[in-house]
Amino acid sequence: MKTFIKFAVALVALTATSVFAQPYIGASAGRVDHKQNRADWQPAVGSTAYEDIDTGFKLFGGYKFNEYFGVEGGYNYLGQYTASPTSGASVGKAVIKTDAWNVFAVGTVPLPANFSLFGKLGVSSNYSKMNFSSNGGAFATNDAGTARKTSVAWGLGGAYAFNKNVSVRIEYEDFGKAGETNNAFTTATKTSDSKPRLISAGVVYTF
Repeated sequence: MKTFIKFAVALVALTATSVFAQPYIGASAGRVDHKQNRADWQPAVGSTAYEDIDTGFKLFGGYKFNEYFGVEGGYNYLGQYTASPTSGASVGKAVIKTDAWNVFAVGTVPLPANFSLFGKLGVSSNYSKMNFSSNGGAFATNDAGTARKTSVAWGLGGAYAFNKNVSVRIEYEDFGKAGETNNAFTTATKTSDSKPRLISAGVVYTF
């Protein structure tokens, strides 16, 4: 978290020195793939059903210093992933919800006909909240935990500008690692870990 804060402060300081800054805000929604660590929920005897895919959205804002370089930050709701282990008559289910705050440096390549490509590199502060419940037996009846992890994050995308104010974008973002491994049920309160990715489409308004 300290790394995330330092990086954010540095980027804010950089925006304050630019007289050419062009601010913008936006919102996007799309498909999240959590790529959870499946070993976390695999019982010693039995099997586990996994669901990694959910819907997520993000709210973001940024500054363009010029047509090639800018900064961007925002909030991402990354939905949830689940793991449902069984061992004999024992049945359980873990639900892990994830969100993230992140800051990026953004590089843009303008293309003809109002199109552009962009890449982002920065840091993401990823928060995970886990709740596990079962009918007992081989599993603990209830467990819960939270974790926050700061990771390197990056993204790639493309945009089309309808005019100087309104544009649309599609992008792929990798938020690094989220959560903490529970070492295959052996560590209570641990959320399990994942590597969330978001593919989204959205609208941007430039002031």
